[in-house]
Amino acid sequence: MLEKFIKAMIVVSIIINIFAQPAMARETMKLFTNGSIYIDAVNKVDNLLIANGAVQAYNINPSKFRNLEIIDLAGAALYPGFNDSHVHLFETGAFFMPSSVNMTKCFDSASMAAEISKRIKELPAGKLILGVGFSLRDYDRWNLEDLKKIDDASGGTPVFLGDKLGHNVAVNSAAMKLCAITPQTKAPMGGKIGVENEKLTGMFRESAMTLVGNPLFAVIDKELLKQGAQMLFNRWAAMGYTAVVDLMGSAGGRVIRPEILRELEAEGKLPLRVNYCFTFSRLGEIEKALEYVGKDTDLIRFLGCKIFVDGAFAAGQAWTSWKNKQGNNGLYYVYNDDSFGSEYNLNRIVEKLEELGLNCHYHIQGDQGIETLLNALDAVKAKNGALKCVHTIIHVAFPRKDQIERMKKFGGHLVTTVQPGFWEVEDDMQYYYGDNAALAYPVKDLIDAGISTGISTDFSVSPVELSPPQTIMKTAVTGGGHPEIHKPLSVKEVVCGLSKASAATTAARDTGTLKRGNKADMVIFERDFHQIPAEKLSIDNPKVLSTWVSGRKVYDAGAKK
Repeated sequence: MLEKFIKAMIVVSIIINIFAQPAMARETMKLFTNGSIYIDAVNKVDNLLIANGAVQAYNINPSKFRNLEIIDLAGAALYPGFNDSHVHLFETGAFFMPSSVNMTKCFDSASMAAEISKRIKELPAGKLILGVGFSLRDYDRWNLEDLKKIDDASGGTPVFLGDKLGHNVAVNSAAMKLCAITPQTKAPMGGKIGVENEKLTGMFRESAMTLVGNPLFAVIDKELLKQGAQMLFNRWAAMGYTAVVDLMGSAGGRVIRPEILRELEAEGKLPLRVNYCFTFSRLGEIEKALEYVGKDTDLIRFLGCKIFVDGAFAAGQAWTSWKNKQGNNGLYYVYNDDSFGSEYNLNRIVEKLEELGLNCHYHIQGDQGIETLLNALDAVKAKNGALKCVHTIIHVAFPRKDQIERMKKFGGHLVTTVQPGFWEVEDDMQYYYGDNAALAYPVKDLIDAGISTGISTDFSVSPVELSPPQTIMKTAVTGGGHPEIHKPLSVKEVVCGLSKASAATTAARDTGTLKRGNKADMVIFERDFHQIPAEKLSIDNPKVLSTWVSGRKVYDAGAKK
């Protein structure tokens, strides 16, 4: 009797909750049934009831409800929405529009100049030319002859060319003039400006990229940013992502324009939830982030801050305690004391973030960088008694076993997000790290230690073909084809990494699982990942059937194009 009474009261509570909403907000209740329905990475239910954008209940008796829309999954698998917890969609979308130059097959200045020459007649006269994707073995070899090739191809039109790592940029003379850069301009800590015979070469590395990036990004056409962002957001929704952590900036500079996202949301064109960051490089910039606090909407949320602690892993610049094969310890943007000035003291930076209540994502790919952050967190914890913000390490390369143990002590205040796709694309790291390269990404060790470990793509550093969840799943459960180097993850661990653990990097409590009251963010695949052999996984297996955000279908594979 008691059990029947409890069930009856649950039904009454659901109905009261739904009809207590304003009339304009009410929507037809939807019941998902007849499939593998996961409310998290482990637990399954028989059916799932949603209304007003949220999960209302599961395992209900449909006969107890009126005006119920039944959605028959016909054996398909429903998961909590997937979150790409480290991605660069907003600021890179413009680089992938038809008006930009594709440089993915460029490995020297001659091929870069050739691509510009082929396209410049088709591009708007005088407007900033954007290009992305070039790769050089040694960026320090870029010289005045290379600059001349780019200048000859582009004329007086400013050019900004980002490399595939996102940590180096080549610009032409017109761009440097526009940004008022001279040979006497000083690079910020952690950066390098190319100079030859007291003349600028146009190569800007790591933090020095902001000297040209911030002023040039500010003149990118708003409509181009909007169209580029929508294009990539639509693509991510079609891949099954219901949310992203969009950095809205990189080592190259900030492109923080949430008002554009709010326009897309108002127009009904934003197909996923966007958690965005404010990228900063020094202590004095942190308070600028407060401008974005308190302006969240259903789909657009300010996550907090992001800072680079060290340089590009794939260019040998992870900040390590040991010397790499190039004979150095990598590169750092900040330090563990005031040696480079109080503005770049990570201890002061973490203390300020905690004081202001700002969560933060830290680009760290070396054990010395990790050590510096852990020491800073310990110092603040000792001073204040506890941490109140969420601190996310976004790449976690080369962590030591003792550091993993230390990470556990911070509980949910220190989380991580990793990129299994890097197992596929960073295959020549012995050039920089020798035998240590095999120790770079111990993702399984982090998970086994109980550290919340989100999974992400880091697009556009990682190519788009490695971005679908199915591809990530195949890489993760096979160890990238090298299980002797990369410990494979289980399907359950990957699903958790793409959902609950990725949501943890946002400090949100209403996404990541489909528990009662949470946002109805869901992805439906043709089949359950557990039922597909690893070798059969592909971009189309299992196929994404539909993606739902706040109970609204934002992608339908069966819809007419």
